[in-house]
Amino acid sequence: MTVLAIEHTSFTDTHVTVTAIVDEMRLLYRATYLDPEEWAPALCQATIELDPEEPIPLDEDGFCSYLDQLDPQWELLEKDDIE
Repeated sequence: MTVLAIEHTSFTDTHVTVTAIVDEMRLLYRATYLDPEEWAPALCQATIELDPEEPIPLDEDGFCSYLDQLDPQWELLEKDDIE
């Protein structure tokens, strides 16, 4: 999955929780005989364990690339989950 934008981050000593717009997370249209499935970006959240030896990029583009490389388990946020 590709992270398009960071919406929110929160850090603890050992983890970071990221809320982000992630590409191809929400199914728009199911596949038909003539057309494949179509997916869209969606608001998602993931919690990642921090490696004290690895620096985290501080700019948004760098952090998005860092998350793409980690490929965390993104959870789709529903409207009720959004604060």
